[in-house]
Amino acid sequence: MSAVDSPRRPVLLVALLLAAAIAPAAAQESTLVRLNDAVGDTIDRAERDSFHLFPNTVEFQHAVILARPGPEFFAKVTLAAVDTAKQVFYRIMPGDLHRIRFLVNNRECVAGQQESDTTVVHSLATFWQSIEQHPLQSMTGEPASESVAVSPQPVPTNFENRYNYALHGAALGSIAGGCIGSHAGISYVRTEEDGCLFPPSAVYHVDPCVFWGASCGITALGTGLGYALGERIDHEHTGEFTRLKEGTNWRTGLALGALIPGAALGYVTFWVVGISRYGVLQGLFDYIDNDPEGWTAFPMAFTSVCIAVESATIGYRIGRAMDRRKAEDAEARRRALGR
Repeated sequence: MSAVDSPRRPVLLVALLLAAAIAPAAAQESTLVRLNDAVGDTIDRAERDSFHLFPNTVEFQHAVILARPGPEFFAKVTLAAVDTAKQVFYRIMPGDLHRIRFLVNNRECVAGQQESDTTVVHSLATFWQSIEQHPLQSMTGEPASESVAVSPQPVPTNFENRYNYALHGAALGSIAGGCIGSHAGISYVRTEEDGCLFPPSAVYHVDPCVFWGASCGITALGTGLGYALGERIDHEHTGEFTRLKEGTNWRTGLALGALIPGAALGYVTFWVVGISRYGVLQGLFDYIDNDPEGWTAFPMAFTSVCIAVESATIGYRIGRAMDRRKAEDAEARRRALGR
């Protein structure tokens, strides 16, 4: 070995050690992610409020999205505390970043969807809660301290099934309550002769406690049970976030169209069961002596209204499905054209 080559070994060894030390640091270096030209690299508070980003983070000041080697991204959020600024990190997966970009690029579409479909509101609230409920101190994964204030907003739920099942329960409850109340609370008293021009009329008497207790109680019970069942279904089947821009032509038209036969069916139902109090009053000229105003027909009238509303609701749901299918077809054509 020559005297010239001997000093090169320590220098080469030091260079290799420095390269080995720098390589992991370079591998862990993060780069800024640009959401779009409107937002840029940094999300300030005005942009956060405008695009509804990170809605649960208290004292939000500004945030940046960082990309690191691997599939994960991180949102670095600066919090504006009273005396000093703090930082918190949120882990963001590629699918989450794609959805955030969609929210930014399609703000008006998303706002319209939130106004017309409560499932979108619920899905967005769930999406942000899943990201913000696990704040980190750094990108290495340590949980943030308790001093970092992240206040999850209440997650709204879909009320569609609650409405439908409460309506079903009210209709069935009013039918059962009116029938039971009429047969249990209305009793025959006597028969009166009105002369040769009119047939004899039967006179009945109603027990208000029995009749109204059964009618109103069973109707309320049916409505409550229907609402409880619908609430359970709403919580179990939360709506998925939809990117479709649905119209309202079919749902509005079919709801109005279905209301007409529904109202006719309700009217016929009232005359069949309401006038006779579910068959208790046998003749057309029979009457209830202590109900001259005919208030005992109210539960049957309520049933008729429920039938009309049920019909309109069915038309609305069919129309909504058609509007949604039309929007899906339009989205499929848009993707096929590469727009």
